[in-house]
Amino acid sequence: MLRRGGAGRPPFAVMKEISQDSVRTWLAARVDEERLRHSLRVLELIPGLAAAHGADAEPLKLAALLHDSARGMSDAEMLKSAERLGLPVRDIDRRFPILLHGRLAVEMARRELEIDDAAVLSAVLYHTAGHPLMSLSDKLLFLGDMIEPERALPRLDELRLLAYDDVNGAMRLAIEINRRYLAARGRVMDPLTLELKQALTP
Repeated sequence: MLRRGGAGRPPFAVMKEISQDSVRTWLAARVDEERLRHSLRVLELIPGLAAAHGADAEPLKLAALLHDSARGMSDAEMLKSAERLGLPVRDIDRRFPILLHGRLAVEMARRELEIDDAAVLSAVLYHTAGHPLMSLSDKLLFLGDMIEPERALPRLDELRLLAYDDVNGAMRLAIEINRRYLAARGRVMDPLTLELKQALTP
């Protein structure tokens, strides 16, 4: 059994084999066309990003397809599903239920697709807000989600270059881009992102 240990990191077992085509079909039944296209764009860039850092692209390609699978739910549905599944729901999650979508995507992958692979589920779990104990694989999905070519935010061109050269530097810039995006909309950063920012401080 492949396990991922450490404080705050859930243990996952090795997954059974599953094809990308079957996951793509599954995803298409759960999200709208725009969200599906976003996930496919992330999938397309993952091999190059993984190769740039010597990472295994295979679990990341599956994670790219899974990461937004709960985004077809409304805010109310996310909260209801999280509570029904017994997932931890923080005060900030109740204010901004979109923060739950990574946790819900993990549960969907486990329950509906019987995926239980460490690298896949950890990347999906942490792609939204991050975590101070993120692995390289986790960081690459986090960055891939941000730099896919249809995203349009200030400094993304800079981030796209940095992501292939300096993972932690790119993570610091990604967090700053997110901070400004959220501040402009009157939102606050997830406490986990703030912990991640501290962990990445040189």
